[in-house]
Amino acid sequence: SITLYRWRQIRDHTLRRDDGRDGLPSMALGFDRQEAMSDGLREEVFEDHLEYLIRSERVISAGPLHVATEEKTDPKSVAVGTLVFFNAKDRENAVEFVENDPASLAGLYGTMTVHRYNNLDVTGKFVSENLYFPDQNTYQMKDAMAHW
Repeated sequence: SITLYRWRQIRDHTLRRDDGRDGLPSMALGFDRQEAMSDGLREEVFEDHLEYLIRSERVISAGPLHVATEEKTDPKSVAVGTLVFFNAKDRENAVEFVENDPASLAGLYGTMTVHRYNNLDVTGKFVSENLYFPDQNTYQMKDAMAHW
């Protein structure tokens, strides 16, 4: 079976940076240690974690992952991880950013992965060049939207 999580984006305008403006868009996906789900560590490091993200001026979007429930206010919908989209100059820079997050330094995460990505805008309004392979044509979606 496939596990489903609910992502709760942090709604703070000071976090928002356009992807690709200051490097390449990257994504960090961290899942909390089993013990961290009950020892209060997530709540303890939240303010430092949020301040780190804001001061970095690199974050595209961020927020915790919660157990999916019928209603988001259900007490069973506890945070089990973190998803952060951010800009990085290269892979080493991305890993360094994630490793220096106060939540990482405090030992909140049991697993953490870092990935690069290209945006796909299905509306065709904000299609950009392929940042990883600039010679590839990335305007197919815009052409398809014009056609249909």
